[in-house]
Amino acid sequence: MAAMDQVRQPRGTAVALRDPLPWQAFSGAAQLAEDLGYAAVLLPETSGRDAVAALTGLAGETSTLLLGTGVLPMTSRSSRLIAMGAATVQERSGGRAILGLGTGPAVPGALGRLRALVAELRTLLRAAPAADGTPSLVATPVPIWLSALGPRALETAGEIADGVLLNWCPPQRVTQAREAVRGAALRSDRDPDLVTVAVYVRASLGGDEAAALAALRAAAGEYASYPAYARQLAALGLGDEVEAAAAARRARRPDEVPESLVRAVALLGDPAAARTGLQAYREAGADLVVVYPVVTRDDPTGSLTATIRALAPAG
Repeated sequence: MAAMDQVRQPRGTAVALRDPLPWQAFSGAAQLAEDLGYAAVLLPETSGRDAVAALTGLAGETSTLLLGTGVLPMTSRSSRLIAMGAATVQERSGGRAILGLGTGPAVPGALGRLRALVAELRTLLRAAPAADGTPSLVATPVPIWLSALGPRALETAGEIADGVLLNWCPPQRVTQAREAVRGAALRSDRDPDLVTVAVYVRASLGGDEAAALAALRAAAGEYASYPAYARQLAALGLGDEVEAAAAARRARRPDEVPESLVRAVALLGDPAAARTGLQAYREAGADLVVVYPVVTRDDPTGSLTATIRALAPAG
């Protein structure tokens, strides 16, 4: 069983697995990451594979990796189904589960509903029987992380979460976010060092650089078209690049997404330089840097494993 301090405050390098590759390749990538010393695997739930079911499968095929949802939209399941799924991963993995949650669409009242959901999940995932004798679902608590973009989301994470997950940002955003989370935690009489700051970092390495750039351009254009991400990047001085990327997305011309935007928020090219890029996120305040491989169209499995190998933790 993983030590609870390692689960609640993980450090180092993790990997995200997004693409619904055949199970053998998908599981093989997780096992490779474990062999190379990665601390955790996070599964974004987008399409093609249920994140909780997949983590339950990986729990039986790994032994040290922390296993996290990265993230489940709060509207995708009832609170009881979320708790039951997290408890299943927790039991099958021997205490390695992390439950990452997000609001889903940014609609009025979403953060309030997320706050209420976290409170309910804390009760459902308690590690002791309820006052009425109802048995607990888990032997040890499941850490709850929240995805966060704007200031109110960061404040919420600092007040109630065990971790915060950042996305599509350069290192300086990590510094800003960490300070915001720290302030919110202190105002809530919480120890800010008990809130893990994790960040997704897109990367495509180890193969053809032109193919990698094409894949990252398409991904950057997609996120530049989302208003919340566009605002985040514009506030960091990338407004012109974001506007051009969103226009390229609308015109279905991903090759016109500015390379400067890609290189500001993603890693490609020389692996040594990319590892230096990961270190910049750590120095900016990230406890856990999550390598998020962006696969190439012609070789999804090969480009995935190449990126995992290129950015493997040292030692």
